Parts: sequence; C-alpha cells; structure tokens
Amino acid sequence: MNNQILRKAALLIGAAILGGVVVFVFGSFGNHGSPAKRAAASTVGSNKSTDSGNAKGAEQRWWDPMIGPSSITNHPGKSAMGMEMVPFTSQAASGAELTIDPAVVQNMGVQTAPVTRGPLHVTIRAVGLFKLPEPGLHDISLKVGGWIDKLYADQEGMHVMKGEPLFALYSPDLQVAEQELISAVKSQRSLNREASPALWKESEHLVASARRKLQLWDVNEQETDAIAKADSPPRDIVFRSPASGHLENKMIVQGSAVQPGMKVLGIADHTKVWLDAEVYEDQIALVKMGQMVTAMLDAIPGKTFTGTVSFIYPHVDHMTRTLMVRSTFDNPDFALKPGMYADANIIAEPVADAVYVPREAVIDTGTKQIAFVAEDGGHFSPRTVRLGIRADDDRVQIVDGLAAGETVVTSGQFLMDVESRTNEAIAKLSQQKRN
Repeated sequence: MNNQILRKAALLIGAAILGGVVVFVFGSFGNHGSPAKRAAASTVGSNKSTDSGNAKGAEQRWWDPMIGPSSITNHPGKSAMGMEMVPFTSQAASGAELTIDPAVVQNMGVQTAPVTRGPLHVTIRAVGLFKLPEPGLHDISLKVGGWIDKLYADQEGMHVMKGEPLFALYSPDLQVAEQELISAVKSQRSLNREASPALWKESEHLVASARRKLQLWDVNEQETDAIAKADSPPRDIVFRSPASGHLENKMIVQGSAVQPGMKVLGIADHTKVWLDAEVYEDQIALVKMGQMVTAMLDAIPGKTFTGTVSFIYPHVDHMTRTLMVRSTFDNPDFALKPGMYADANIIAEPVADAVYVPREAVIDTGTKQIAFVAEDGGHFSPRTVRLGIRADDDRVQIVDGLAAGETVVTSGQFLMDVESRTNEAIAKLSQQKRN
C-alpha cells in the first residue's frame, strides 16, 4: 500500500516537473529568450505585444501548450492546469513570417549571405578503377598445328616489343609450305634469259603463291625471306610479337602441342589505360565527351594524372543508380596499373549564368526546399525554392524562388523554421476556433 502511494506521488511530481520544463521551453522560444519580455508577457491585463517574433498589428493571444488550442484566450493568466499562459500572435496566411529583434538575432547566431549571379564551376567526383584498354589487347592464336620447340616469352607479366620472338614452332604443314617456296625459288633461278615470258610469269606466280601461303599462316615477312634463301626448309619457324606490351596470358610451355585456332599467348599494351568511374544519375547531364578528368591514387601520393572522357555508357545501373564514364589516360612509364582504384574528378563545363547561394542556406524538408530571406527590420520570410546543380565550394544553383541581390540566412534558419511552422499552425487553429 505504501509503495503504491509513493509511486503515485513520484508520477505526480514528474508530471509537474515535465510540465514546467515544457512551459519554460515554449515561453522562452516564443519570447526569444528575453527575460524582460517574458516578464511583460506574464503581466495580467497587458494588451501590448511583447513577443519580438510577432508581426506588427497582430492580435495578441495566450494559451497553455500542454492543453492545446482549446486553452486559447485573449488575456494572460493561469490555465486550468495552473500553468502560466504563453503568449503567441494569431496571424493569417502570412503567419509563417517572422520578425525578430536584432539583439535576439545576434544571440541566435544568425548569419546571412547574398544571393549571387554568375558562372558556376562544377567538378563531378567519383571513384574509378583502372583497366586495360580493349584496343590494346592482342591474342596470339595459331592457324596451323604443331609443337612448341622453343618458348621465348616464358613468363606472364614480362614486356615484349613488337617484332621480338615469342616462340619457335615445328609444324609438318609448315615444312611442306617451306619446301614449296624453296622449290619455286630454285625453279625460277634455273630459268635462263632466253626463256619465254609466259614461263617467267608462271615461275613468278608459283613463288608468290608459296609466299602467300606462309603469310596466311602468320609467318612474317622476315621469316619468309629467310626461307626463300635457304637450300632446305628449317625445322622451326619463329613467330614474333605483333605489338609491344606485357604478356597477360600464357597457355603454353616449352614442348606444348598446339592445334589450329588455339590461343597460345595474350599481349596487352599498357601505354594507355582506361579509367571506369561511376557517376550518379543526377550528374549525368553534366558529362560530355572530351572533358578533362584528373585522377589521384593512394598508391602514388602527391601526383595527379590527367585524361579525357572517351566513352559514356548508354545505360544506368539499376542497382547503384550510376552511369559508367570511361576516360583514357596516357601511361608511358607504366605507373598506372590495371586494377588500381583512383579518386576521379571530371571537370564539367561551367554554367555561364546562374543564380546561386551557399548550400547551407537551403533547408530540405523532404518534399520541398526552403530558404529564409532576410529583410529590413529583422523580418524573415520563408521562400520555397527549386534547386539546380550543386557546384564547387559547396554552392547550389537556384532555378526558381530567389533573385540576385536578396539576402538569405545561412545559420540559425532551423530555429526559424521551427517557430515559423509553429506560428502558422497556431494561426490556422485559432482561425478555425473563431469560425
């Protein structure tokens, strides 16, 4: 029994303390923290507005926020709960506007900035991954079967130059083609000067046909000339690199048997690399072909690499809501390696003439964006704005709602938004009550 009495007493004391705190907060906010004004507001019978947040000429009323709109009266005093009534101003449709005493503005830490017109420079920041460019990839596939007698390109990652030997191939089919070329050349040499033109033409045709056969099997000109000068066909034919690059894939070892159509080696040119970066869809319209891209890597601190946008993917990833943008970078010293991550900055074309404000001047409510415009006499009014692009230096373009030359609040506007919404809601409730 005693425990129940103590619990009830504790609940009553807690409710009283909470009610006092809430009244203190509402009273302080409604009077903007001025003790003198709070004292004046509590004077019974006073009809003069003492709340610096009320508009001039507005009807002064009082209420108990713990009870709600049903407690609204036109005179100060205590409510049915015994709490001191809090003053507020009943305003019409413009009730969201505020008038704040300059001293209170300073105490609130309100800061402002001008609405400016001028060019906006936009840098699109993204994360990218370096990869090998597809035009620089070369597959070495055989068109004739045989055996690898000697492998010169014997380890992945090694760099080979164009024309360097890759492997020596023994192939019975190549032996036959070599013998045909050697025989055709010897037959041509055996002709005397008195031979008929038709015979000379036929011998030239046989030599050209034999050389063409070897070329179609990817035997290069250097090896073909050597075979034509030989007395007997060499056992092996050396295949050389068609391009300079790094050996990316190696599917053979010395002594491997190979078949026609089989890929044996892969060479990649690293003198150029691609950077694939993901750009969010709200910035897609700013990306254009040929724009400059800078990249910075954790692996190479203190150095910035420069490339250009070379390809824009035609579709958006439905999971990440991003678009892949590809840039090409020169890489003469092979410092940029495929697989490296980089912080990419795409330098978009500047917007020549835009109205903009600091980003912190705009409050995003989720359904709309609001900025508070500072006017003369401590008057502040909320303005619904429509945003454009977000530029460098944390500035944002204003498409609609503000004009150049106006002044917007950049700090303290959240407190203004709370009081503005409160005033507007109370004004509507008061009007409904009178009706």
